[in-house]
Amino acid sequence: MSTIITLRHLRSFVAVADTGSFTRAAERLFLTQSSLSSTIHQLEEDVGIKLFDRTTRSVTLTPAATHLHQQAKALLLQFDAMVSDLRAVALRQHGHLRIAAAPSIVAWLLIPSLPRFQAEYPHVTLSVREAGSAEIERRVRDGEVDFGITSRLSDYADLEYTLLLRDRYGVVCSPDHPLATATASIGWSQVSPYRQDLVGLASDTQIGSLHRRTLQDFDLAEHREEVSSSTSLYPMLMLGRRLCILPRLTALTHQLENLPFQPLENPVLHRELFLVSRSLRALSSSAQGLQAALADTLRQRSLPEGIEQA
Repeated sequence: MSTIITLRHLRSFVAVADTGSFTRAAERLFLTQSSLSSTIHQLEEDVGIKLFDRTTRSVTLTPAATHLHQQAKALLLQFDAMVSDLRAVALRQHGHLRIAAAPSIVAWLLIPSLPRFQAEYPHVTLSVREAGSAEIERRVRDGEVDFGITSRLSDYADLEYTLLLRDRYGVVCSPDHPLATATASIGWSQVSPYRQDLVGLASDTQIGSLHRRTLQDFDLAEHREEVSSSTSLYPMLMLGRRLCILPRLTALTHQLENLPFQPLENPVLHRELFLVSRSLRALSSSAQGLQAALADTLRQRSLPEGIEQA
């Protein structure tokens, strides 16, 4: 007779797979080892496959169970996030929001939007994580944050991307660099002679990805120095005779606004920034409220040249 597979079965399976031990999994779930073993046995009988290879020293997933492990973890994360949202609604605007965003968005848009949001949701607390595009997309997919603001780096099918704004790429350079005296837009080919001066960004950011995909067309793909975040760029550029290719919004943060910025042309390229959330999952009322505050702040701001609202 078939057993109804429950969340208890899935949590037990994931705990054993994560820990590699029935003993540690039972401790994590506050179960006896015999009860856990019985639950796993029921699951194996129902799905009709062996889930674990057991020895006296280790417990490992069978090849057939590897895919089930990934799907079960994702399902449990979605379920827990749903319950968290329901509790937040039940508490009437109480709760905690978790946001991950590109550093430039945090400084330029998210923080200025907080007074508006907090006036309407005074009892909601907030955690903000600055990260690159790859990490933000991962955090949203895994349910670690309620939503993210970043570029569409990996374009995951299970994420929803809502375009927020675009900003144009240009050159930021140290005051002593020859390009600092340019009075108009700079062509990409004009930067090529100074490729040895280029400071790059890590490939897990959309900017770093562009460095590798587009800059090679202009003999700019290689760079002698690389930083993992735009927060490190200003002190690096201030060492002298250095330049970086950045979107306009990034060039307005982390003291970079004190350095010359020249828009790039031939071609004109833009970075697109999106509100990123999980598909088929409704946002909590407080998360919707924060997104509304972001949109209101963006509409009321005087946008610098090179930045366009979607």
